[in-house]
Amino acid sequence: MAGARITFLSRCFMRQALLIVFVIIVLMLLRKGRGRARRTKEDRDSPAGHLPERMVECAFCGVNSPVSENVRKLGRYYCCEQHRDADA
Repeated sequence: MAGARITFLSRCFMRQALLIVFVIIVLMLLRKGRGRARRTKEDRDSPAGHLPERMVECAFCGVNSPVSENVRKLGRYYCCEQHRDADA
C-alpha cells in the first residue's frame, strides 16, 4: 500500500513538473517571437537601420558629427552654416 502511494505521488509530481516546464518553454518562445517583431518594426522606422553613419570633423571648430548633419563647402565639412561662413 505504501509503495502504491509513493508511485501515485511521484506521478503527480512528474505531471506538475512537466506542465511547469512546458509553460516556461511556451512563454520563452512567445517572448522571443514578440522581440523579433518589435526589432523589425524599429528597423523599418529608422532611416538607416543599424548601419553606422560616417562621422566627419568640422573644419572650423573640430566637433565630430554625422555626415548627414554637416554643411559642405569646397570639400570641407562644417557643423553649421555659421562656421562655414566664418571659415571663408
